[in-house]
Amino acid sequence: MVKGSEARRRSCFNQRCSTLFSMARRLSEDCGAHIAVVAISPSGEPHAFGGPTVDSVLRAYLPGPASGPPSASPFPCCPSAETVGEAAARVAGMRRQVEETEALVASEYALLAAAAKKIKAIQARTGKRNWWEVDVHTLGEEELPVFTKALEMLRADVRRRVDAMVSVRQPLLQWKK
Repeated sequence: MVKGSEARRRSCFNQRCSTLFSMARRLSEDCGAHIAVVAISPSGEPHAFGGPTVDSVLRAYLPGPASGPPSASPFPCCPSAETVGEAAARVAGMRRQVEETEALVASEYALLAAAAKKIKAIQARTGKRNWWEVDVHTLGEEELPVFTKALEMLRADVRRRVDAMVSVRQPLLQWKK
């Protein structure tokens, strides 16, 4: 009976700890708050979450010896010696990188959409059944790299499908009688 109770306590701890840490992460990300959450499991194992890091928050907001070594962390799971300012700057830099990457992705999607629109218009105008049959001479410089990439993706997809068919030993072509 005791073992089942211990297992339930561990399971409950893991579920609630996960929920607590996800709430702390959301609060830190949404509000820019400095957060340190430490939970000690029933077996005595520490679990920690910090935004930006547990160590930086604890060193900034908890009183401690001023002459201690800079890399000493109050928790073995958090060996970083990063200050709150350093961690916040690192997180801000990472957010800038994410925003820049999102902007690049959006511009690439816009280029892809414009090229696809032009290719489909040429396809409709020339009466071609498939987009890959479009005459490349009718495309502009902007559309050619997109068209080439699309053809490469089509070739890779066809190759994967043929390989899958061969691997299960299906006939490549099924003839109608």
